[in-house]
Amino acid sequence: MKKKLFATALLLLTTCTSFTGCHYHTRDNTTMIQTKNRESTANNYIDMNRVTEYRGTDTGLQLYFEDGTGYYLEVPQRQEGITKVYYIYTPEDFEHLSHALENRNEKIIIEVSNGTVLDSEGNGIDILGNYRHYDMEKFSVGDKVQSVFVYNPKTNFIDGILYRTDTLIE
Repeated sequence: MKKKLFATALLLLTTCTSFTGCHYHTRDNTTMIQTKNRESTANNYIDMNRVTEYRGTDTGLQLYFEDGTGYYLEVPQRQEGITKVYYIYTPEDFEHLSHALENRNEKIIIEVSNGTVLDSEGNGIDILGNYRHYDMEKFSVGDKVQSVFVYNPKTNFIDGILYRTDTLIE
């Protein structure tokens, strides 16, 4: 599950920063990725909630959908070290993340941290005591949640989040 979550976050960010399109959320909060149709001027959309399996290659990502179809998403090759994942467990981990966010230099920063839902309003905290808000349609009081944040590589704002996804841990 963590691999799929990480792959989805990385795929969305790569698509947003590398292609002419970007992801968006529909009214029912379905994550979509816009891709340019090479045969026409129309835009196509990939519903990431329909992806059942994926396989990485040297030049892209092969996606497999619920209906048995597939799609190959070409990922432009760039320099090594363009993506950095920060797992937040200690205050020192958070300090390293904060420094990286303020000095991004177009690197893709991904934060992975855990938190707990505290009340029926969706208020919660991460493991360091920082405030989080959770979707109460997906979670209940006391749930342990893993959050993945993908930050905008074009800015150095610490709240410049392009994409967030939350997954129930327990």
